[in-house]
Amino acid sequence: MTDKHNDEIDLGLVFRKMKEGYHSLLVSGYKGVQFVKRFWIVLLILIIGGVIAGHFWQKAHKADKLATLIVQNNFGSSSYVYNAIELLNRKMKQGDGRFLKRYGFNPETPELVTIEIEPIVNIMELMEKSESNDRNLEQYLAQSDFEEDILLSEVFYTEYKYHKMFVYTTAEGSMETVDKVLAYLNSNEIFQQTKELMIAETTNRIKQNETSIENIDAVFDEYVGKINNSQPNPSQVFFKSQENNNLHQLIEWKNILISENEMLRKELIKYDNVVTVINSPELHFTFTFWDNKRLIVPLFLILFFVFLVVLYGLYKKGERYAMERQ
Repeated sequence: MTDKHNDEIDLGLVFRKMKEGYHSLLVSGYKGVQFVKRFWIVLLILIIGGVIAGHFWQKAHKADKLATLIVQNNFGSSSYVYNAIELLNRKMKQGDGRFLKRYGFNPETPELVTIEIEPIVNIMELMEKSESNDRNLEQYLAQSDFEEDILLSEVFYTEYKYHKMFVYTTAEGSMETVDKVLAYLNSNEIFQQTKELMIAETTNRIKQNETSIENIDAVFDEYVGKINNSQPNPSQVFFKSQENNNLHQLIEWKNILISENEMLRKELIKYDNVVTVINSPELHFTFTFWDNKRLIVPLFLILFFVFLVVLYGLYKKGERYAMERQ
């Protein structure tokens, strides 16, 4: 009986508190309406004046710009690219005019704010590059369920093919500024030499694959009797003396070579630079809530006015209390 009685008391207390809260809400609403009715002229002046002042302030204040680039770091250059971006950000903060001028940036009229880069996470890409018994990868992938940043850390970012680069410029920045950033990243002489070697090796690999494909086709031509009046070479004699199950291996190998050539030709297109831009970036203004001066200024003026009214009310209460105690 005692527990039941306590439950009834607790439930009654909850309802009383809810009722008091509802009444307090009504009182606050009533006071708010009375406040607006009392000071509506002042509030209207503050809103109109704030919007006008915010308009002119916003016209004078030019927001920063942003270009988002999807890039491919070629020739194993990801570590270099990340370090080069970190160096450029540091030199901009230090105002190193000599360094900035070397790469075409204007230190007197800054056009670049900062650069950020992050890998585009592709777990399948990691799986393809790792060994099947790589226990470390399994541990990292399991840890990624609890720590989302683990796949974006230095442990993996060099393994990803594509990266997202954010170039923030001042209002004076343009796509020419973005081009300067790319030119800076592509200026490394070692990777430029690596680029020439990779292009030559890739081109040579494509030619070798094409030659192998032609040789495979020649074997099949001989096998079906399309080449006449010629002595078969030893390799052709070997294939003609074997069962047909040797020929299907040649077909599989030919398909592998064709797929590899297709992939190599696609990569060769992107080997024009150390850092190749995949998308078509556009530079646009970045507006946040704080950049909307037409809203912020009148809102600040109203809040400041309310603060003054509340402060004045507290002063009057303190005055009355002091007089009552005398």
